[in-house]
Parts: sequence; C-alpha cells; structure tokens
Amino acid sequence: MNFPLLPLSEISEINPNYQRGIAAETSVSFLGMSDVSENGTTSSGEERTYSDVSRGYTPFKNGDILFAKITPCFQNGKIVQAKIDHDLGAGSTEFHVIRPLAGIDARYILHFLRQDRIRREGELRMTGSGGQRRVPTNYLSTLEVPLPSVAEQRRIAAVFDQVNALRAKRREAIALLDNLAQSIFLDMFGDPSVNASNFSVCELESLVADDDRINYGVVQPGQHVEEGIPLIRSGDLGRLGVDRSSLMRISSEIESSYSRSRIKGVEILIGCVGAIGQIAVVSSKDVGSNVARAVARVPITDNFDREYIAAYLRMDFAQQYFTKELRTVAQPTLNIKQIKSAPVLLPPSELRRKFTERTYMAARQRETHAAHLAALDKLFVSLQQRAFAGALWDHGGKTDTV
Repeated sequence: MNFPLLPLSEISEINPNYQRGIAAETSVSFLGMSDVSENGTTSSGEERTYSDVSRGYTPFKNGDILFAKITPCFQNGKIVQAKIDHDLGAGSTEFHVIRPLAGIDARYILHFLRQDRIRREGELRMTGSGGQRRVPTNYLSTLEVPLPSVAEQRRIAAVFDQVNALRAKRREAIALLDNLAQSIFLDMFGDPSVNASNFSVCELESLVADDDRINYGVVQPGQHVEEGIPLIRSGDLGRLGVDRSSLMRISSEIESSYSRSRIKGVEILIGCVGAIGQIAVVSSKDVGSNVARAVARVPITDNFDREYIAAYLRMDFAQQYFTKELRTVAQPTLNIKQIKSAPVLLPPSELRRKFTERTYMAARQRETHAAHLAALDKLFVSLQQRAFAGALWDHGGKTDTV
C-alpha cells in the first residue's frame, strides 16, 4: 500500500507565532538546546515568565515538535516532541517548530522526521558555512510526508514508541553498568584526588612499553582505497573495542610512512579530536591496522594493566583531566603532551588484577546489552523503511517483528 504524499506545510504549522493576549506574568517552560536529547526526549524545562521570553526566543506549545536546525545538533538527531510543565514554551532560536494540524498525529510526524534519510537530505540542503550551517525552513515546508489515516498514523507511532522504549531500557542498563566500574574502583581504591591509601601515582607515559611510545597516526590519509590498510578514526572507538564495520582504508604507500603507529595488539586508543577522551582497547582483529591523526596510540604490554588503565581513563576523574587539558586551534584537540602527562593511580599489581576481574562480568553484561541494543537499532531502521512505505503489517494486521 502506498500512502498519499503531502508537503509538511499542508499538514502542520511551521514556526508559528505566539498567540496574542498572553499576560506578562504567565508561566512558561524554557528549553535550551542542552534540554533536548539526541534520543528524542526533552527535559520538563525551566520555568520563566512570558515577559522574559517574549522576544529573542522561539515560541512553542507543549506537544509541538522541535527540530534543531543548526549543525551539529541537527545531524546528531535533536528532533523531539516537547514534553513540558506548562502549555506554553520558549526555546533556542536554533529550533524550527512544527505543530501538526488537527487529524495529524504528532508522534507519527516526529518518527518520520527522525529518520536517517531526513537527516542526510537535510544536511545537503543546509545553508551557511562552517559551524553556522542551518536547515532552511523551505526544506521542511516542501518535505513530502506519506499520510495514512489518523488511526494508521497512531498505530505506526505506537509501534515505534514501543521499540524506542525497549531501546531506552537497554541504554539505561548500559549506563548503570558503565557506572558500576567506577563504583567498584572507588570501593577498592577510594577517590584518586584524595588517595587516602597513598597509592603510587605516575604519568601515563611511564607505563608504556620500553621499546615503544605514545603517538598519533596518519595525518593525511588520502582517499578511501577498497583493498587498502584499515584506518581507525576517533569515531570508530567504542567501549567494546574498535568498531570495524565502516573503517576507512588507505593506500599501503601512505600507510608505510606511519609504521610507528601501526597496531601491534597491545594498545589502548584515545580519541584526541571529535570523540575526545573515548577509550578503546584493541583486539587481535585490529593488528596491522593503523590510526588516524585524531587518535592516540598507547602501547601497554601487560593485559591486566591494559584493562585496568583503560577502565581508569574512562572514569570521570580521568575524563575531567582530558577536558581541562584541551587545546583549541581549529577545533578542540587533546595533545600527545597532555596524554603522556595524564596521572594514573597505580595500586599494587595484585589489587589491579582483582579490580579487572571484578569488572569483567560487568563488561560482559554490557557487551550483551550493547548487542541487544544494536539489534533493536537495526530493527527500528527496518520498521521505518517499511512503515512509511505502507508495508509495516502482515496479513493478520500485526507487525511480524514486534
């Protein structure tokens, strides 16, 4: 079944003005860009009076769709339905507001706009330059939306909401497991800033293999070469290791000049640009790959120490050091000098080994939850493709996947 296509401007108001006659003392909810999640939710907002926000901000109502128009917020998925404490709201000037007309389900429109396809197309239509590129209003106005009956809209939106709820639970479980490692650390060793047990503290550089060093990787990788050497960039770093699903590949001629940063299988990798402070431990699959300039390679020979140091560097106190030491030229950058000087609390080796063993099960559980989340993400994309093409339901009127 193919649904009729209608421009978004015909089924919603885009960037409506405030209604007239609002008293100056009326309470409204204010949402800044930081109050909007990349997962499609908002905070309840900060209470302000109408007189405080009547000029210089974007007006909206509870239930409206807020569409971040500026880079990188748009590309990151800050497209949400406002859920605030008051009927009226105001927010960042970097929001487009979409208010579906009567007979149009707002959740359906929200899920349509949150498709990766919309983001890709919207990025091509952005105007401006550098960090000030924005999605223009006319892109949204002319965007064609497949429109089934309102009952079907609600039905489709309910399926998406159901899968999204499952994804949210997986993310919560992963976040709890991430916090568990830090809780175990504090329980065993205490706060590093206090160091009540007077453990040794050393610079990260002193823990590196004697015949190696901390270094960056390839500065100018050139074009992707299908049969080339895999290149690990900062966006490829994950808590479960290197995500090899979409690695860039570079020519062996370029890579050969960077043998010093070639992966040997004993490294911790640290994001220096973009995913700053992201930590990944390499696996045997990564041996022979190289790293980009935005990644620091830290060779640590001992397996237990490598896992301990990686866990330590992921914790809040280590990440705060990285953030404090950032240098900004064209963009925020974590320099090798700062990485080498990063302080590491070093309890006796037996205690470090016990810490690694205690966190092992949490890491495995996290791996399971992450795999389930990846499967749900894949399912969600499949449902989007089918739903907006009118092919979501099986012959019994139910989805065959949820």
